[in-house]
Amino acid sequence: MKRLVLAATLALALTSAAFAGVQDFGEFKADIPAGWTATKDGETVGIVKNDNTASMSVTVDSTDGASLEEIANAFVAELKGKNLKKDGEAYTFTFDNGNGVNSDAVIVTDSGKYALIVVTGRENAPEEVAQILSSIKQ
Repeated sequence: MKRLVLAATLALALTSAAFAGVQDFGEFKADIPAGWTATKDGETVGIVKNDNTASMSVTVDSTDGASLEEIANAFVAELKGKNLKKDGEAYTFTFDNGNGVNSDAVIVTDSGKYALIVVTGRENAPEEVAQILSSIKQ
């Protein structure tokens, strides 16, 4: 998805980190750093720092004809999110991940598909998170 790059612009400024390499997840590719593990489960890819201090997920699926606003509202309701905001061509919101930890989410659409990117623990690995987000390509 071309607009996945839009989500990466929400990340922090880039710095260098050791990367294990580019992994192809079908709908997108991303550079996964050494010390992180990525696994695909259905439409969602979970990317977790091996010490479990930071994580993200990327879900790419069909919009089934729904608008970006409808999709955003559905995820906010499902995840009990708050602070839903339209940010250019994306929606952002926050939610507690079930363990009392705050997570940031961004949703974009392109070509009949949406991408939901969720980041938890960004403050524990800001450079690596920023680099993963900026590396996401269709």
